[in-house]
Amino acid sequence: MKSIVNWLRRVADITPDGGLAVRLFQVLVPGFEPLDIANWLISVDPQGALPSNIHASGPESLSMIRLPDLPGREANIHECHQLGSDLASLFSLALNVRVIIPHAFNINVPQLNRLIFQPFSQIIDRSILRPVPNDPKQRIETYLIKIAGLAEEDLSTISAACSVYHASLLLFDREARVAYTLLVAGIEILSRKYGAPPTDWTEWEESDSWDNFIATQDYTSFQAAAIRERLMRDRQLRLGATFCNYAAYRLSDDFWEKPWEEWIYGINANEGTWLPANPMDARIVSDILPKDRAGLQKALGKSYGLRSSIVHAGDWVELLGLSPPPVPALDLNRPLPFAILRAILAELIWQEISTHTKSCCLPDFQLLRSSHNASAQPINPADAKNRAAD
Repeated sequence: MKSIVNWLRRVADITPDGGLAVRLFQVLVPGFEPLDIANWLISVDPQGALPSNIHASGPESLSMIRLPDLPGREANIHECHQLGSDLASLFSLALNVRVIIPHAFNINVPQLNRLIFQPFSQIIDRSILRPVPNDPKQRIETYLIKIAGLAEEDLSTISAACSVYHASLLLFDREARVAYTLLVAGIEILSRKYGAPPTDWTEWEESDSWDNFIATQDYTSFQAAAIRERLMRDRQLRLGATFCNYAAYRLSDDFWEKPWEEWIYGINANEGTWLPANPMDARIVSDILPKDRAGLQKALGKSYGLRSSIVHAGDWVELLGLSPPPVPALDLNRPLPFAILRAILAELIWQEISTHTKSCCLPDFQLLRSSHNASAQPINPADAKNRAAD
């Protein structure tokens, strides 16, 4: 709520001769009646109920929030992101309903008398929003065959990692911080099963802290060695180190040679509709992420620490802090961007699936497309099987 309090303080400083700016946010509420607040510090202008949306949990209605502010402040993307998030939190608590303020910045097109809202999500990950590849059946079939050959123990672990991976994708354009923590969780799930805790005392991230503590206790060398040995046997105390070692060294060399494809969707200002995806310059992973496993290990440690600060302290993270830099390559002294961490988790999932699967075939079954079922009418499974066998 800090950004709201800071905004209130700025509004208190507005003078008649100092000029005035107006911040704009879209706001979605459940139901058929949009939020409506007039003649007050915060103006919420109803726009109407939205058409039925398969992504929505129920009917939603749209309004436009207008806030007074000091001139120039409305153009600050970082401030816009946090203020919008805090306002959505405040409204949700006050109204006891789920209030959504999309992460977007507005573009005014005065020639067309149109206001366009451009989502922030493309800043965070421009690869996961790409158009569907041209060979979807082959790709899905490859995964189906592999996961069908997993033993129950491996299937349980890999399923859990896949689940949090997908949950992250569902959230990244709504709450990037939470989505980031889920990516870390997915890697940690795999590392606990397939990773190995460090055996070298100096590799443990807390070793220096314990060395300092031991030194202040005036222990004998025998007692100090016994403490270190006992700590190194405790797998739980070394989760961070296991996480970093596993992710940095489990990746195959081929990972850095894989294509890194990014896409951008523009908006037709005349109609306010999406334009076809525009591919960015072709690159490979190593163009973005240096092939430096020790450096990657360090960056993963920063990512693990960022996850902890979000989960345990609710720390705020700027969206651009989770985005790939405009000019490669990455600074490995910082947490990894969302897109890179997501690609690493996806690659680790695939590697564990490929490593632990056994030869398997899919069921010999085929559903045929015809005029009878092309309209998505319910099909009797027995009839479908009979037609498939014909």
